[in-house]
Amino acid sequence: MSLSSYMNAALEQAVYHFNTEDGLIHGEIPELEGMKAKGKTVLECREHLSELLEDWIYFHISRGIPVPVINGIEVPVRETF
Repeated sequence: MSLSSYMNAALEQAVYHFNTEDGLIHGEIPELEGMKAKGKTVLECREHLSELLEDWIYFHISRGIPVPVINGIEVPVRETF
């Protein structure tokens, strides 16, 4: 599997809602801690989530923190020697 397959599976789990207080769409990926974003539209919110997700994955991998499997898809990690 590829990184894009993992990211797509994670983004499919995203939940969005309209916040009346700030007039923005708030989105989150409940399975992944801290994965919350907002935007003026669902598309903009999803783009922000996607950017955040990529950073989140790289942060976890670079520090050896496990990344949860989503829909049977693991983040591909290459061993370096």
